[in-house]
Amino acid sequence: MSTKVAEVMTGIARPTANFHASVWGDFFLKYTSTIDSKDNELTNKIHSELKERLREKLISPHLINTSLSEKLSFIDNIHRLGVSYHFENEIEQIIQRIYIDKQHMNLDNNEDVNLLNCGLLFRLLRHQGYNVSAVTVDVFKKFLDINGEFKTSIKNDIKGMLSLHEATQLRLPGEDILEKALNFTTKIFETMLLHDHHDIIDHRNPYLYQQITNALNQSLHKGMIRIEAKKYFPIYENYNTHDNKLLEFAKLDYNILQRMYQRELGELTIWWKNLDFVNKCPFARDRLVEGYFCTLAVYFEPEYSYSRKMATKMIAFSSVLDDIYDAYCTWEELVVFTDAINRWEKNDLNQLPEYIKYYNNALHNYFEVLENECFQRKIQHSVPYLKEMVKVMANIYLKEACWLHKSYIPTLEEYMNVTLISSTARFLSINLFIGMDPILATKEVFDWAFEDPPIFKAIAVVMRLIDDTVGFKFEQEREHVVSSVQCYMNQHNVSEDIAIYELKRQVSDAWKVINSELIRPTKIPRNLLTRVVGIARFMEVLYIKEDAYTHSQSKGKEILTYVLVNPVDV
Repeated sequence: MSTKVAEVMTGIARPTANFHASVWGDFFLKYTSTIDSKDNELTNKIHSELKERLREKLISPHLINTSLSEKLSFIDNIHRLGVSYHFENEIEQIIQRIYIDKQHMNLDNNEDVNLLNCGLLFRLLRHQGYNVSAVTVDVFKKFLDINGEFKTSIKNDIKGMLSLHEATQLRLPGEDILEKALNFTTKIFETMLLHDHHDIIDHRNPYLYQQITNALNQSLHKGMIRIEAKKYFPIYENYNTHDNKLLEFAKLDYNILQRMYQRELGELTIWWKNLDFVNKCPFARDRLVEGYFCTLAVYFEPEYSYSRKMATKMIAFSSVLDDIYDAYCTWEELVVFTDAINRWEKNDLNQLPEYIKYYNNALHNYFEVLENECFQRKIQHSVPYLKEMVKVMANIYLKEACWLHKSYIPTLEEYMNVTLISSTARFLSINLFIGMDPILATKEVFDWAFEDPPIFKAIAVVMRLIDDTVGFKFEQEREHVVSSVQCYMNQHNVSEDIAIYELKRQVSDAWKVINSELIRPTKIPRNLLTRVVGIARFMEVLYIKEDAYTHSQSKGKEILTYVLVNPVDV
């Protein structure tokens, strides 16, 4: 919507952002009438049989007694193929045994502990939350020379370096050897790709070149499971030692889940059309499908169907609220609107324009529905926290609007204190907790979450700084509050490139904090923490080079089509 159109509609010149329309429209409506055919019934039957066969393999004496290398490889492949959620208890038992055995293992003389297995052992143990730094990080020292640098000989072990590179993504603050390993592997891989060294890579495995590209562009740890699984299917299939039944099961599983996502998006599209924000608030981003994609980073499993739909609806409301404050409302309107939100007032909004009245009424109506749903699910204690977070968000958006109103440029520290809240990390986390098992998401958990714990702050840093570094130029095309890039440049008198480099380094440091907060024992159930880290992964995927949420025509549509539309050939 152009500024000129906005003036005609309201009689007031507003700094509209001119967001493009949804690239999806009614696309997913066709899936709402989809019913399972006999082919789908047969697929589900085969899927169930294969699942039981793989479960039996995981608990069989053969796997228990096999080599460390084989155990690690099998579990890694289950993870990479996106089906580990079916076998969480079985995998935990195997990893626990490995962790116990590791403490009595002679890592220096064990032939299984080459570079590939060393990286894999470390990554799988830490992925499960085990604190393995005391022994396992030290074993990486066997790959250093007398000067404390990584031996040049390991450059030829590409699979080993890939394993080491992925292991470094789970590093904690102060783990210098893993920092050194990341710099070493990154430099080697970038050189290979820069000089197009297919001759070095392809004769070993034609997919190694693609794996190197994947590792540099999107690490496994920071990626989304549905995307990483689909990318891994052709790579795993190319292995001579691949398990046909595991591959068949993973592909069937992918397609079954994709059909479920399509039906859910069809239902959400009907809800969104009935809400009519596209016409009532035409200045706002119409990004229902992109919001749904965020929920897949948190809970993609079939049992979370309600959770995804509930969370998507609240993400849609929060996105429109953001645009009301950021891309349309006048300062005077915002002051009155924020006061109404603080009072949680539904009707007394006569001073405000119709679009705000409509939004406010729809928000209150949805909270009434949500309260009823949460009462039925016995998690009614959660809704007051989400309601309070809406108030927190409104007040923090008003603070940013005040900076713009006064043309104020804060210091980076002042900016971060405010915008780590407006990044929506804590708001989204509380929203997403509502979709979890009430036995896990207790009132004590919501009390903890509302206090903005370190993991939420670290996720907020990832969200805020990734968003700023890719999106600030578009925002500055209109009247908009300054970004962290401009704050850093202004405060330190440096160039844009240096500012972006330093802010990206802060994102890297934030991931170390996230990793440290996932080490057992955790303050709240670890299953809740691992879920909300998905918010940061969503940012790493959809904002890797541009804000593909706001600008979803090209890269964003390509990613979502890859996951939500195109099935896997079985």
